[in-house]
Amino acid sequence: LTLLFGLASINTLTVISVTRYIKGCHPERGHCISNSSMTVALVLIWVAAFFWSAAPLLGWGSYTDRMYGTCEIDWAKANFSTIYKSYIVSIFICCFFLPVTVMVFSYVSIINTVKLSHALTGLGDPTDRQRRMERDVTRVSIVICTAFIIAWSPYAVISIWSAYGHPVPNLTSILASLFAKSASFYNPIIYFGMSSKFRRDICILFRC
Repeated sequence: LTLLFGLASINTLTVISVTRYIKGCHPERGHCISNSSMTVALVLIWVAAFFWSAAPLLGWGSYTDRMYGTCEIDWAKANFSTIYKSYIVSIFICCFFLPVTVMVFSYVSIINTVKLSHALTGLGDPTDRQRRMERDVTRVSIVICTAFIIAWSPYAVISIWSAYGHPVPNLTSILASLFAKSASFYNPIIYFGMSSKFRRDICILFRC
């Protein structure tokens, strides 16, 4: 369950970055983002998360008790089994490297598009409203990408490190797990604290 919800969180952040990329860089394709397309995206998010988290239960990979209140993937077994190692490498590429690449590309493209559009329309002298919008988009994009990478990089690196037979201290493993599992907690805080549009939408949603 821990891995299931963690992967669902990663997939959700990736889908959010793609939708923001379409809205910000290709507004003419905004019609592609509809209730039906988002429903399909949500289904795919959870199907992918379920696939990777259920694979060890079916023999591709393995779980083990980490002895600090959680059950996680057994990275050590990769030293003795090519099948287990293939699972760890596959989940590293598909569930960490590719999402990070997509998010970085999406947010960097958004930042560049916003800067370019303001340079063209404002002739180098954007209005205060444009400055605020550019600053908000830039800050939220950078913080979300950075927070994701900070949260999951230690866990991903330790996983690969352990899979290739290198020892990892227990404290290091615990801290890496805590960082990774904290991602789903602070993402809403980032949005609420840094996005005025998100705050307005929350007020409308709860009729504040």
